[in-house]
Amino acid sequence: MKPLILICPRNVDIYLLLTHILNVDGFRTALTSEEEVGEKAAALMPDAIILDTGADAASTLKACATIRSDEITAAIPTIALVAASDERYYLDLLKAGVDENFVRPVLPSRLLNYLHSLSNLKAGLPPEKPSMPDTLAVGELTIQLGRRLVMYEGRELQLGPIEFKLLSRLLQAPGNVFSRQQLIDIAWPADHYVHSRTVDVHIGHLRRSLRRLTGHNLIRTVRASGYAVELRQARR
Repeated sequence: MKPLILICPRNVDIYLLLTHILNVDGFRTALTSEEEVGEKAAALMPDAIILDTGADAASTLKACATIRSDEITAAIPTIALVAASDERYYLDLLKAGVDENFVRPVLPSRLLNYLHSLSNLKAGLPPEKPSMPDTLAVGELTIQLGRRLVMYEGRELQLGPIEFKLLSRLLQAPGNVFSRQQLIDIAWPADHYVHSRTVDVHIGHLRRSLRRLTGHNLIRTVRASGYAVELRQARR
């Protein structure tokens, strides 16, 4: 079955345009509103959600919070389309849980490349080359790569695609410091510009999620250098 993208547009023209672009490239689409996006996402379990941000980003931030607060939909990759004049909302959207922002008008090829890069878009897309076993165990943490699932002492945490890629790489080399540029190269498409502050926001999300799961601070910030996972020195 073709991957399904749930679209929450500002107007019907945006929806029709996105639907045409996505359908031609092998995706299915479904329409929703900001008020119903959480319920629709839980019912359809789309492979990704596109939120079209208007002049006031408050409603989009609320919609994203709804998606992230439900354990059923929390790990669904979420994309925000932002007007060029509203780039001030960029970090707010990331902090709310948006996985990626695109400034409108976005080149179709950039949006499609990003969607194709998401690890859970299985149907109709070429599989990613495996770089690790299906399961990776480091200390008390176990991660299942195919499901983007992190397990600790019987508890489970499902992560979005960016944060899962970051954690997977950090856990491959516990204690090693990865620069922000190295993490960008790992977690984002090669043709995608990513500001270093975006990495900080995603690492912040990941750190808080791991603390809720384990009760420990597992990710260490190395000033002026980057980040590392420290399993032995994890502190409460």
